[in-house]
Amino acid sequence: MQDFSHYALVIDVRTREEYEDDHIPDAVQFSPAVVNQGPLVPGVIDDRSRALVAQDSASDGELPAALADLVSPLKFDKAILVYCGRGGLDSLPVARALRWRGWTVDVLPGGWINYRRWVEAGMEVLPRMMAFRVIATSLGGETDRVLNALATVGHQVLNVEALMVRRRGSIAFHFAQQPSQAWFESQLLQRLRSFDPRKPIWVGDVDSQVGDLRLPGSMAVALGAAPTATLEVPLAERVERWLEDESAWASPFAAIDAIAALESPPDGRVLARWKELVLRGRAGLVASVLTDHLDRRHAARLVQRLAKPNGLAPLVADSLRPERLALAVRAWHPISGARPTSQQCDEISSSVPGRRPGSVP
Repeated sequence: MQDFSHYALVIDVRTREEYEDDHIPDAVQFSPAVVNQGPLVPGVIDDRSRALVAQDSASDGELPAALADLVSPLKFDKAILVYCGRGGLDSLPVARALRWRGWTVDVLPGGWINYRRWVEAGMEVLPRMMAFRVIATSLGGETDRVLNALATVGHQVLNVEALMVRRRGSIAFHFAQQPSQAWFESQLLQRLRSFDPRKPIWVGDVDSQVGDLRLPGSMAVALGAAPTATLEVPLAERVERWLEDESAWASPFAAIDAIAALESPPDGRVLARWKELVLRGRAGLVASVLTDHLDRRHAARLVQRLAKPNGLAPLVADSLRPERLALAVRAWHPISGARPTSQQCDEISSSVPGRRPGSVP
């Protein structure tokens, strides 16, 4: 596995469009004007390649201002990595110009094309080495809150859905703001490499395909086989927090129309009843959307997951507020290593309907 973390600076010598589609995480984009004229053909020496070589040959001149701004803060003992998309034709002139001035510079063999092969190979291997644990909820906002609480108390978490959709809601995804498949995989691999494989990694339940993006095969298999836990929170609390998280509820009728446009929407009678509920206030509408639609759809998805022998006990909480949820997470025996005490059960379950204080979830 390649490790770029020891480089003080990674420079991507491709066009801005190529860089935005995918790049080594934390790399910065710089390309001479001749490269910015448009994508070049890999391995083909053309007029623009000759211009780069000529620019490099003028070593006694000044570096381009943009490049000088990138490297000037670095001491000469710091290593720099340069790569391009044409097997060194664009990166080598930049590397030579920097070396001539005293910096230690490596050129990535094979450039971005080789980097992509490395990402694909890493995504095939790394997920098999990880101990994933899945949190399954009906709402993306609820999953985010649980993952944040787990991270707060020191656990490893991975929010795959946040990598797949830059701006998201539980009613409808904004797929127009998705990253490219390549950039999604670059970020996902970077996150996986940051984890300790000896410890569990908590992940939100996510479809193998979200909009135009798909989970790499090995990752989808690993998450599908991972132990799963559900979340149990009072309905009133879920409604209140969803109203906070979901901006679409500011326009209830538009939110209903958005749900109706989704795949497998509720039937016309349910939609008509929701529109009647709007007149009585948003809380009743949101409660009905949760219980009559989203929870039912999610329950169907959970049937196979929860039927597995490695299922986890549910996370029971009286609130989704960060401090209360962190308390519930600390007492939750799948991560604490012991079943919760009677006092902890009372704290967690006191306001959960149908639960007797002192009982273990």
